[in-house]
Amino acid sequence: MRNDLFKKYLVLVITAILFGVVFVSAVNAVRVGYKLGSDLMTENKIVLNLDDGYTNITAAEAWDYLSDTGNGIQIPIDVRKNNEWNSEHINTSIPENPRHYCLDLLQNETWLQHFMTLYDGLDIILYCGVGGRSYIATVILVDNGFNGTIYNMLGGMNAWKVAGYPTVSNRAPDIPVITGPIKGKVGEGYPYTFVSTDPDYDEIYYCINWSDGTGEMCIGPYPSGEEVALNHTWYEKGTYIIKAKASDRYGNESDWGTLEVKMPKNKIIANLLFQRLIQNYPYMFSILKVLFQQLGLQ
Repeated sequence: MRNDLFKKYLVLVITAILFGVVFVSAVNAVRVGYKLGSDLMTENKIVLNLDDGYTNITAAEAWDYLSDTGNGIQIPIDVRKNNEWNSEHINTSIPENPRHYCLDLLQNETWLQHFMTLYDGLDIILYCGVGGRSYIATVILVDNGFNGTIYNMLGGMNAWKVAGYPTVSNRAPDIPVITGPIKGKVGEGYPYTFVSTDPDYDEIYYCINWSDGTGEMCIGPYPSGEEVALNHTWYEKGTYIIKAKASDRYGNESDWGTLEVKMPKNKIIANLLFQRLIQNYPYMFSILKVLFQQLGLQ
């Protein structure tokens, strides 16, 4: 009985010692990690050049890159969620303006390959809220052989804002510009182009109304600044207002762009109607001719 009790106490003591060792090790690791992170974030330069396919930089270094095209073109890419990007992201000028590519997409093989093709051979700066998600995105790209230069911004948006660098909320695309014929014939098709640019480089969706009762059509997405070509035919005489608005995938919409188009009656259609009338009422015009003679109108 005493032996069993002693064994139980011995097991409890050994277990307590093991837990103590693990706890102390964890605390030390956190302290070391915090100290390393603090030291890195207080540096005002590139803090770590890794042989692992990417480079860690501070917010200050990222700002130096993104405010001077003389050191090459670096593209900042926000890997946070849609609502975070829409609410606020870093604000830098074209061509080094921020783009958004959610980490969730990079964890999908199809979208990952799309990213790899889209930014092939370019210099990119990944950032998130505090640095964790951008590190994961960095590892994904390195492991999949990304062909370009990868910078990981330590501290993310938090460090950027603490340093006092500019931010902006997501903005709506510009009002679409509509070009094409402003006068035509009923029954004939005509080409029209629609184009808008997005200040945040987001892809654009278009909603178009031809004002002829066919309703509103929405199409997309298209890259910012890419012209979209469509044909349309009106079947009744009249004046029509083509309307188009642009939106991004976060629901931010532009005002309507417009173009007035006039469609007078097509003479060919009028002639066809006249010929059909003759075929259906062959004697009517003979009667009218006699009547006009009697009235002295002919």
